[in-house]
Amino acid sequence: MFYAFLAITSLFVIALLINRAVKTSICAICVGVALTWIGLLTLHKTGRFHDPVLLGLLMGQSATGIFYWVRRRVPAVLNIFALPFLLTLTAIFYWLIKNGLVLPALGLTALTWLAAWFIFVYRNDPAKKSVADAAMDCCGEGHENLHDHGQKKGGHR
Repeated sequence: MFYAFLAITSLFVIALLINRAVKTSICAICVGVALTWIGLLTLHKTGRFHDPVLLGLLMGQSATGIFYWVRRRVPAVLNIFALPFLLTLTAIFYWLIKNGLVLPALGLTALTWLAAWFIFVYRNDPAKKSVADAAMDCCGEGHENLHDHGQKKGGHR
């Protein structure tokens, strides 16, 4: 774990320096974590790294980072798809480690996509509005008039 933390820290500093030199705004923490788990995944696949817990934790950090990066950039009304998107990311990262997928989990993920699509299509139906509102506000941030504008009023998105 020490060497993984050292790699993350070193890559973080390098990314900060690149950001400053090139005037970019890439997430230095994201770069450090992602490049570290990519290296560890490569070592894991070649039999030279044997700590799947650490690998999974670092990959999970990237999956969560991707989730929130996308969430900040899409209209708030698309938050209806938050759960299936997160489950899909989790399945992808699981597959990267294990080289296999669990069929029941994939089936459930597909069902969440279908349910989210149904809620999205019928989100303005008065009978389904409360379900759509709850799905759009899954993180408890509150929202107003999402049905009309697709964006949070006065929000940070």
